[in-house]
Amino acid sequence: MTTPAAPTAASIAPLDAARLDAVEPLWRTLIDHLRELDSVVELVPHERSWPRRREIYETMLTDGSSFGVGAWRGERLIGYAMVRIAPPDAVWFTGSHYAELLSLSVAPDERGGGVGGALLDAVEEGLAARGLDQYVIGVDTVNSGAQRFYERRGFRDGFHLMHGWVGGGARAAADGASDGMSETPETAMHGED
Repeated sequence: MTTPAAPTAASIAPLDAARLDAVEPLWRTLIDHLRELDSVVELVPHERSWPRRREIYETMLTDGSSFGVGAWRGERLIGYAMVRIAPPDAVWFTGSHYAELLSLSVAPDERGGGVGGALLDAVEEGLAARGLDQYVIGVDTVNSGAQRFYERRGFRDGFHLMHGWVGGGARAAADGASDGMSETPETAMHGED
C-alpha cells in the first residue's frame, strides 16, 4: 500500500499591486461565504464589490503604508491577507500606528491545512519588521469558524461594531435604502472578514 504524497508547502510572499487580479477569486469566496452565513449587514453584489475592494487594495499597496501577503501553490494564489496601517488611534492605545487585518481568505479546498496560520505568521512578521506589536480584525458576528481561528491565535474581543438602520427597520439597506458602497478605505468591510 502506498501513502499519498503530502501536498507541497505553500510559498508565502509579499503581494504587490501587479498581482491583484489573482485575488479576485478569493475575494469572491470570502463574500460568498458570508452570504451563506446570512451576514447581519446586506452584502454588496460581487460585480460592484470587487472593483471597489481592488481599488482600496491597490491604493494600500502603492502608497507604501500598508502591505499584503499571498500564499501560492505553484502559480495559483490559494490565500491572501491584507493589512492596513494608519496613524495611531485617538482613543485606544495602539502604539505608534494602528494596524488592521482587513482581509484574510483561503481557498475552500486549502482550508484546514495551515495556510491561514502561515499567512498570519507572515502578517505578524511584517508588523514586527515595522515596529508594531498589535493589530485588530473585524469578524462578522455569524462567522463563528473565523472567530475560533483568531481566538486560537490569541485574539480577544475588544470592541463590537454594531449596525443599525435609520428608523429602526431591520435590514433597511436590503429594502433599497443604501447600495452599501458608501464606505471609505478607513471603514470599508469592518466585520466582513
